Amino acid sequence: MNWRETLPISVVIVIIAAGCVLLSAQYIFPSEPDEDQDVAIRDIEYITTNIETVMTAIADQTRSASGDLSSADSMESPEVQEVLNELLSGSDYTMSYAAINPGGIITAVAPDNYSGSVGVNISESEPGDSILRTQEPFLSDAFTAKEGFTGIEIAWPVFSKEGVYKGSILAMAEPSEFIGAIVSPIEEDKDITATVMQPDGFILYDQDEAQIGKNLFTDEPFTNYENLQMLGKTISANGAGMGEYTFYRSPDNTEELTKKDAYWDTFAYMGKEWRIILFTENTAE
Repeated sequence: MNWRETLPISVVIVIIAAGCVLLSAQYIFPSEPDEDQDVAIRDIEYITTNIETVMTAIADQTRSASGDLSSADSMESPEVQEVLNELLSGSDYTMSYAAINPGGIITAVAPDNYSGSVGVNISESEPGDSILRTQEPFLSDAFTAKEGFTGIEIAWPVFSKEGVYKGSILAMAEPSEFIGAIVSPIEEDKDITATVMQPDGFILYDQDEAQIGKNLFTDEPFTNYENLQMLGKTISANGAGMGEYTFYRSPDNTEELTKKDAYWDTFAYMGKEWRIILFTENTAE
């Protein structure tokens, strides 16, 4: 099943990417926002709801599979591979699944093109170390996979009937893919752009694919703009707010600068936070 084809219309909303140099006014949402601010707030709330729908679907499927494996002899049992295959065939949003034993060894994967990972020990690097240490449901920070894409992992522990930790199931997804699928059908209908980043500055989604996986605070071209760094710190430190920025009009038109308004709020899930930042054209004279 192709998740691009099956994504419900109800989760479609505008979130168009922008590599933004944010300049000038920086302030938190006022208690009585004006009409433009109110529209932006509602749009971001809708975006957040739709992202949560996707993340919850991934987590629920992984949790259900972990329960199915509670009676398995071990994470090396043949039924583990069967469960992973079923997970992958029934998921609209993930790209792969893996099972690990209590020592952090990958025992099974789906699809087959990741079979070279079987036998790899993930216990000495993140997110493997945290998954094994906590033995709890876990959402990783975004990371750059060895294949080059930006990924996240949702892990769910598998316990025996007696409560003994047997390992975990890991679901891997590419945020830029499912966020892009949410927004692409209508991104051409509104003059709105956005980006999604972690509070540490790591960019999970942007229409300019060259910016996905970069860090606002450490990578060029962002580090060339002092005011961008200042507002970026404000965004990181505050769950919601607004400001102004000036940057090139689009990735295809880097010579022309324009002013835009920026609004942001926070998507929080399984102990992690993503800043959803919405950008609109500043039409004030």
